[in-house]
Amino acid sequence: MSTEEPEAGNPDGFVIIVDTVEHTVHDAHVTWEQVVEIAYPGQSGNPEYVFKVQYDDAASHPQSGTLVKGGHTQVERSGTTFSVLRSLVS
Repeated sequence: MSTEEPEAGNPDGFVIIVDTVEHTVHDAHVTWEQVVEIAYPGQSGNPEYVFKVQYDDAASHPQSGTLVKGGHTQVERSGTTFSVLRSLVS
């Protein structure tokens, strides 16, 4: 599990699944950068890579889709899944 601390008003946090591994985040508002940092720590700003982030079972509409850099989605209390693909820039 992630070491991110949930905010005081939400002691349980939100459990998301990134590349099949559960992580707890402190807020229902989850950004592209947060998800990429969970999957590939320290690499979200690396210009050598392009990241594709797909999500499913979100609380927001649409409930599934692709997050673009700078984007965000609202997650369910538990079970929103993310898949992160990393490719080298050619």
